Amino acid sequence: MFEDKTLLKIIQDHFQLPAFAGLSQVQHEEEPDDLRIVIKATTADGRSYAVRMMSNSYSTLEDHAGQASLCGLLSGGGLNVPTRLYGSDGRPYLILSRKGREVWATVETWLPGKEPESLTIGLAEQAGEWLGAMHRIAGQAPVPIPFTSGSPWSLFGQEDELDQDAQALETALQTGGAEPLLVRELFALYRGKRSVLRASWSELPVGPVQGDFSLNNLLMDENGCLCGVIDFHLAGTDVFVGHLAGEASFLAYAADKENAETEAVGDRYLEALMTGYERSRPLNRRERSVLNDLIGLRRAFACYQVDEVLGEIKAGNTEQVNQKLKDMILYLQKDYRQAAL
Repeated sequence: MFEDKTLLKIIQDHFQLPAFAGLSQVQHEEEPDDLRIVIKATTADGRSYAVRMMSNSYSTLEDHAGQASLCGLLSGGGLNVPTRLYGSDGRPYLILSRKGREVWATVETWLPGKEPESLTIGLAEQAGEWLGAMHRIAGQAPVPIPFTSGSPWSLFGQEDELDQDAQALETALQTGGAEPLLVRELFALYRGKRSVLRASWSELPVGPVQGDFSLNNLLMDENGCLCGVIDFHLAGTDVFVGHLAGEASFLAYAADKENAETEAVGDRYLEALMTGYERSRPLNRRERSVLNDLIGLRRAFACYQVDEVLGEIKAGNTEQVNQKLKDMILYLQKDYRQAAL
């Protein structure tokens, strides 16, 4: 079943683990520029670990060390997150060669629990509490964690994915047949809000964040309560309120999709998540002043929203393109302070 038994033996020895008594493959995604293998390994003493072998273009060795440090920081703060093991060389990773490709391997404690089947209001509030606690603990770190990159939600850096998506959409709309007035209004709002945010960005609290607070990385216990957060491979440095807006908007979108895409449902989930977040970490005045614009940008120009518009452009559905542009404008103009603040 396992083609990587030789590598698993090397990993076992390097991280000084007892003999493996059981192995089960959790994930195996292999592409030319991205490898992701996750194996649950149970050792002879009855403990379980997540063994990961990965290769990608966006992680550095400093980032792997940062992920381990962040897990240790949050665990020390009382949160149930995986603990990374350190190898015989004192590092939380091991560099290997697999099929001629350099890969890095990590081992972390396996957390019990199950992924939520869907997002509920109660779970959204619990997720907000956890996210707030993670930001609060990370903001109190005695020593900065040396990530070399931001989280996937980062703005105004080299990897500003939101701006890349917005630029791709604007280019496609130039020949996509959309109503020019809608296009101009949409991007005038977009640039105006980004300009306001950029002026305040350097003054906002910043620190290490988990980076991928999606449903499949949340764990629930048998009573339906959130009991753990896993998967730190996208962790990085970010402005806390920017990360909050990104994760909250994504979960609101997931709720919309499960409920006939009604925007009001997403607003209720935003309210629940923000309520939980501020219970753990109240926002300061400056963070509150930018949150409305951040949520508007995230809900209007998130990758899934942009992809839907690009799909309609490609299909030549001009009427649908115009309607989606109107929806994006509404997202940008909306006052979320009732729901989110």
